[in-house]
Formats: sequence, structure tokens, C-alpha cells
Amino acid sequence: MEMIYAILQKGINLGATDIHLVPGQVPVYRVNRKLFFDESRLPLSEDTLNTFVEFFCDENSHLEEALKTKRQADISYGYAGQRYRINIALTHGAPALSIRIIPNGNIDIETLGLTEIIQMLKRIPSGLILITGKVNSGKSTTMNAFIQEVNKVSNKKIVTLEDPIEYVHKSDKSIIVQREIGPESDVLSYYDGLINLLREDADIAVIGEIRDRKTMDVALDLAESGGLVIGTLHTRSCGETVERIINMYDPSDQIAIKNTVSNVLKLVISQKLIVSTQDTLLMVPEVMVVNNTIAAHIRQEKFNVSDIEDAIHAQSENGSLSFEMSFASLYLKGLVDMQTIKDNIPKERLEMVKGNIITNGGRIDM
Repeated sequence: MEMIYAILQKGINLGATDIHLVPGQVPVYRVNRKLFFDESRLPLSEDTLNTFVEFFCDENSHLEEALKTKRQADISYGYAGQRYRINIALTHGAPALSIRIIPNGNIDIETLGLTEIIQMLKRIPSGLILITGKVNSGKSTTMNAFIQEVNKVSNKKIVTLEDPIEYVHKSDKSIIVQREIGPESDVLSYYDGLINLLREDADIAVIGEIRDRKTMDVALDLAESGGLVIGTLHTRSCGETVERIINMYDPSDQIAIKNTVSNVLKLVISQKLIVSTQDTLLMVPEVMVVNNTIAAHIRQEKFNVSDIEDAIHAQSENGSLSFEMSFASLYLKGLVDMQTIKDNIPKERLEMVKGNIITNGGRIDM
């Protein structure tokens, strides 16, 4: 399959994060959040894309059945020492492929701005940690950077549940067991994998995504039992994350779950991935350290996201960090401009960013 190999290699050469293959369109590469159309001007035919899918079906025995039953599928794939996450879906009956390129080697936590976040994560011995953000906000990178750094220095058993496995870790100081979710993979579902984790003597459980209430139930049970559980959710802020957890439960159960979450939840990191003024990808975090003040807000009868956001902004001395503070800090360093801030911060909270900039001696370019 020389053609697909050439497309994958070109993505590597361009430094792309994603490759999109759509019928009737040339290959498209995403580099620093921007789309670049292949200069070949040769659109991919439906037959060519079907040939690509047949090739991946030969390489992955469960793919054909998944496509028949669900009309879409996610797989991991390795070629020439490089790993990819491939999503196959249909458009007008023809296949469309979205290919995520998984970076090789160590995750450079300093370049990505993750150093302080990872150190904070490593200081938490037990409880629940959540890493949140929209799709393509770098949640998997942060989670795997944590695994990487723990593996270098700590004597732990780390078990991951992933759909699919992206970064492959080799045990160093820790034992790392990675399990892929799927009907013909290592475990059928996140829930089944978590139930088994209760018997596996794991120090750290890593959940690729917490999708439903029953998975959350087991994650909370594991955290209450003294282990460290780290997982991801598709939410846009720390406050919205807590709201999402509460709303997984019936109203009659919400008082009890608020109490559990306020005791078990230790840290939430919500992140945005932006393009800096230096044309590089940069992670911008919001961090919620669950102290007594935050826990009290979680337990409120009428939970309010804005109360959490205000509390985060006021709790910086305890390690919490609001998006407003993060963007202000990056602006002062010359890494973001005001337009980027306006694109990522709600209008009603923009004055808080400007206030932080002025308080710290900066000037605002309007």
C-alpha cells in the first residue's frame, strides 16, 4: 500500500497532528491547527479509500465487523516505528478517514508547558483526578505525560484502559499494564476493566474516558478505596466538569453524589490547546485544587458553575489557576495576543484577564 504509506510519511514530514482523507478531496494535513491541502491536486476516489479500509481490515481483525455493525470504528495502527489513531466513518456511503499522529518518544513536558501541572499531579497520592477539555485539546498527551514521569521515578503499578491505546509505555521504575477497549481487544468496556481493577492491586488506574454513570461509580469506588484514579471527560471547564458528574445522577441521588465527589475529587485540570504567537501549539490550563472552599461549593444544594469559577480565581495561593490567570500570564510573556484571548474567554470574564495583566505591570494592545 505505497499510497497510504506515502500519505502517512508526508504527515510526519510536515509535522502534522492529523491527516484527513475524504472522497473527492486531496489529502489534508493539520499543522498547528491550520489545514493544508496536498499540492498534488489529485483527489482521492471512493475506490481508493475503500482500498485503504480493506488494507486496515487486513491489519486489524475486528475492524470489518465493527464497520458492519456500527458503520464507524476507531483503531490504532503502527508503521515504521510510528503510531496512529485512525477513525473511519462514512459520508454518502463512502469511507472518510481521520488519522491522528501519535508523537514518538518522550513527551516534552517543558515545551508543552506541562512541567508545573505534572509536578502537581505527582504530589497527589490517592483520590480522583480529572483531565478535561474539548476534543483535540491535548487531554491524552497530559495524561500520558503523567504516566511517563511517574514511570521514571516511582515504584507503582499503573493500569490503563484506553480506546484505542495511543502512546505505548515501557515499564521502568513502575509496572505499566495497558489494556485496549473493544470486542476483540483486551477488555470489552471501561466498566468491565474498572471492575477487574478492584482485584488487581493497582496503585494508579488510568481511564481513557469516563463516558457514563456506571463507569463513574466504579471510578469513585476505586478512589474511595485508597487508590489514585485519573481519567478524562469532554467538558470545557472545571466547574462544568463537576456539573457534568452531578447530572449523571438522578435528582434523588445528587445530594449523596455531591458529598462523595467533594471528598474524593482532588484535582481537575481543564485545558485548551492554542496556537501561540510563535506559531507553536501551547496548552493553557485551568486548575481546580479541591480544598475546603471548593468542596463546600460542590456540596451546595443549588450547584452553580460560576461560583466554582470565582472560587478558582480566588484560590491561587492554594494552587488553583483560572483560565483568566493563565491567559494573562501568557500575554505578559508575549506568547498570546489579545485576539486569541478574546477567542477563548467569555466576554463577561474578559475584564478579569485585563485586570490581571495591568496588575502585573503589563499594557494591553487593543
